[in-house]
Parts: sequence; C-alpha cells; structure tokens
Amino acid sequence: MNAKIHNRAGELPADGWYQIEVTGEHPAGEGRTQVIDQAAMESIVNRFQQDAAAENFAGMLVDADHLSHDMENSTEALGWAQELSIRNGQLYARLDLTDLGEAAIRNKRYKFTSTEYDPPDIQDLGQGRVRPLRLAGLALTNRPNNRGAKPLSNRAGACAPNSPICNTEPNQMKNIAAKLNLPPESDEAAIITQIEALLAKIKALDAKEASSTADAIINRYGERIPADKRADVKARLIANREHTEAMLELLPADAELVAKRSERIFNRHTAGTPDAVADAKDDASAKQMAAVSSIRNREKCNFATAWQIAKGEKPELFR
Repeated sequence: MNAKIHNRAGELPADGWYQIEVTGEHPAGEGRTQVIDQAAMESIVNRFQQDAAAENFAGMLVDADHLSHDMENSTEALGWAQELSIRNGQLYARLDLTDLGEAAIRNKRYKFTSTEYDPPDIQDLGQGRVRPLRLAGLALTNRPNNRGAKPLSNRAGACAPNSPICNTEPNQMKNIAAKLNLPPESDEAAIITQIEALLAKIKALDAKEASSTADAIINRYGERIPADKRADVKARLIANREHTEAMLELLPADAELVAKRSERIFNRHTAGTPDAVADAKDDASAKQMAAVSSIRNREKCNFATAWQIAKGEKPELFR
C-alpha cells in the first residue's frame, strides 16, 4: 500500500492552537481503516518534537489541499506548524499562519485541516487497520476525511483550548462583567484587562505582606543578625521564609547586640551621665543577659532554666 493517507476534510484562536486530527477509526482508502488513538497521537507528537529539534527547523509547511505535492502547483505556504500537543484528548498544532493563511481562515475560505502520513510511518495492526505514527504533512481543506474536528474559525467564540472564558454563554459573560464591576455589555478584552488589573493589585498586596512579615521576623531574631546583613536576610525571607527562618533558629545570639539591647535608654533631654555605680550595675546586667541568651540558644531551653545554668557556669557574673 504505497498510497499516502490524506485526511481532507470567524475569529482565530488567540494562542494559535488548532485541532488537526480526530480520535477514532476512519476510512483510509479501499480496505484500510486508520486508527487515531492515544498511542498514535503520542507517537505523532514525539516524532514531530524530534524533527523540530533539528537545526534551522522552520516548521512544517501548511498548504491548500496538499496541492504543493504537484509540481505544477505553487508551494506557497498558508502557514507553518511549529508545535504539536494533545489537548482534551485530541491532537492540536500551533500554526504560524502567513498573511494568506490568516485571511483564508478568518474569511472562512477554509474551515478544516487535512493530515498526511507516509507509508513507512504507518503501523499495520492487522485486518486492514493501520495506525499513523508520524505526521508527514498538513493542509487546509473543506473536505476533511476524518470528520468531527473543531472548525478552524468559529464566529460564536474564538477561544483557545482550555481558555477560562471559552464557550461561555452571553449571560455568563454578563455575570463575569458584573462581578468585575463592569458594564454588562463589556467584551472579552475589557474583562481580561480588568482581571489583569486585579491580579496586579493582588501581587502588590502579597509583596507588601511578605515585606512586613520579613521585618517582623528580623525583629524577632534581631540579636542574631548583624546590621549589615539585614537587607540580605530580608530578601531571603521573602524568597523562602520557611528555610531562612529555620536557619535563623540555628544562629547564636551576638553578645554585643544583646548587651546593647540591655543598655539603659534615656529619653529625657537633660539626662546626665550615670554615676560609676550605676554603670557597673548596668555592665554586670548586660553580661548576665548575654550569658543567659547564649545558653538559651545552645540548650534550646526557657529563660529560667538558662538563668540557673548560667549561674552555675559563670558564678562570677551573679555575685
């Protein structure tokens, strides 16, 4: 069987993806039935990806009704297939349409595609059933052999597969517009613009909350973070709060920072220099707090327990 299988069979989808094949069993000339199942689609996609990985891959030519095979006809492209994918259980292609192809589909000159498979890439399943394994060509047509494909252009709604606003009834669009505080006659573009604006606000609020949370954590672990490292720690907390906070738990407290936090603060403008006795008491208190804090970090215990341990290890500080 040297004959190739030809499956001859608005608005355009926003992302350029078009259904090009229909699952099921379809006639493929006299005595043959082609099987388009999951195995066929997976093989077709994988083989296309292998071909596309070649250097200087320009895409697969999309012509009109496979006429480019005839030397008397032009090889002018209506488009170029760039990617294949299985979507919703069907085979789709991302088409880079030319000016001729876009006009032909937009003006409904063509509504379907026709796939093409070479004999070496067709698996014999027995009893006249064959499974295509590699796409050899693609064309636009109005006479598809494998019927049931989604039209290329659909005036009722030009949505890409899996689009969140695809195939919605008019009243549903009005409900969406109302939720977004838009006029009921708002079109898809206005709704998308409003959604993007709301997403930007949410992103800004999330960033503000993350910054505030990071500041609170830095204040909590202030005795463990040198001043010149706080900006870096804050950035790390925003990027990965859980991991960075766990790291801070393992860091020991800086004795100098603990001492500074224990220093007396004067808020009275006329405050004078404390006398020597007060200074001595403050210095002893700072050293006690530093010792207790260090033991708390080391032993992972509460303040009272750390105080007792510190008294035992450094009795000279508690006389």
